[in-house]
Amino acid sequence: MNKYFIFLIIFFVVANCSCTSKTSNSISVVKKNAGAVQTPSKQNHEVFQSDSIKKYSQLLKPLYVEVEPADLAETWRLPFGLPNRSDLNNINFISGFGAYRSTRVKGHEHSGIDIVPADKKSKLDVYAVSKGVVCFINQEAPVKTVIIKHKLKDGSVIYSSYIHLKEIYTERGKTVDDSTIIGVLYTKSEALKYGGNFDHLHLEIKKRIDDFSCASWLCMSREELDEYFINPSEFFKQHLLKISRKTAMCGSTSFFRCKTYWQINSKLAKLEGSNQKPGESAEV
Repeated sequence: MNKYFIFLIIFFVVANCSCTSKTSNSISVVKKNAGAVQTPSKQNHEVFQSDSIKKYSQLLKPLYVEVEPADLAETWRLPFGLPNRSDLNNINFISGFGAYRSTRVKGHEHSGIDIVPADKKSKLDVYAVSKGVVCFINQEAPVKTVIIKHKLKDGSVIYSSYIHLKEIYTERGKTVDDSTIIGVLYTKSEALKYGGNFDHLHLEIKKRIDDFSCASWLCMSREELDEYFINPSEFFKQHLLKISRKTAMCGSTSFFRCKTYWQINSKLAKLEGSNQKPGESAEV
């Protein structure tokens, strides 16, 4: 009886030590992973893809080419030829990210933002938003599309997608930057012949490319939308290139006009008791 009792004590001690060891190791792994920042291309969760996206992606896959950007995308600008491409006030928002859509596939969630230049006199040229390489082109009107692959500092990649282009001025495999014109938009009269209001740019920031653009009209829930896309409005609020007010005001003007502007600004600063020195750089 005593031998049996001693055996039970030894068994429970050994079992308890084993469980404690496993628990400690699990806690250690959790703590280690908790500090890791996951980028769009390095997510550890299971990749989800609906049957409809799987189906249509195979039809569009031939329009994609696997290429790698030569340079990092370190600065970002708005996609129009604006005096200041870092100021969101220079564009008009027609429709926001995640809005309900009744066109194409009824009930899908809007995968980007619909925008136009705020100044109606602005040219309708569309520029790349940062350095990258063109990896996808769809020439089907009125949804002509260009997708650019961007490499980030941490080694991950994201994609910018430009839809409703009237003409495309680039090609797959071409390296671009924020000075590259990749296409042009429809005018209102040109868009009417397609039976819709396609006279705007549908701009997306994509986390992944395995849908080959069809997720743009096939995301039926917010969860699915967030699998593929980043809200462009929030992205640009965080990443638009910060430039000095001096550069913004004088970038395309003569030296005399710039000098005059800053002389006036200097006087106004003194009158208002500003702490900013005349001509000092200020982020806008």
